[in-house]
Amino acid sequence: MNGQSTYSISDIESFASKFYQGRPLLLTPYAYVLTFSSLAANTSATQTLSITANADFIFTMMHHRATSSAYAGQTVSTKVAPLARILITDSGTNEQFTNAAVDLENYSTNGNIVNDLPYPRIVSGRSTLTIQLSSYEASATINVDLSLEGVLVRAFTG
Repeated sequence: MNGQSTYSISDIESFASKFYQGRPLLLTPYAYVLTFSSLAANTSATQTLSITANADFIFTMMHHRATSSAYAGQTVSTKVAPLARILITDSGTNEQFTNAAVDLENYSTNGNIVNDLPYPRIVSGRSTLTIQLSSYEASATINVDLSLEGVLVRAFTG
């Protein structure tokens, strides 16, 4: 798969059309990017991500890339596999994306191991996502870049 989503364009169009009840839609590929720098062993960091005001976001997959201060070989396909857990919460609804923090390698794509969301998730425009990353490294400091990928949806009346 080479890191590509298993959702086809027609899958996403069909999903959006059902949700927006047949209204004319403009779908635009989009990604929101966050960087967690110098996350020390056994600590957590939280960032907020504002969703654009003029469109909803259909979230389909997350990619990550990590570096570490002292990696001895915890890798996936030669890429660093950080010992970290992630919890995403929609601040507007206070709804968590998972019931508890989940291992980043199980929830996000790293290299050629594809981890789509089990089902696309619609995040309303003007929402804020709170993203908490928690390290369970023994001693290493990690840096993690996250990319939340999907499509922006603009619905029109007509």
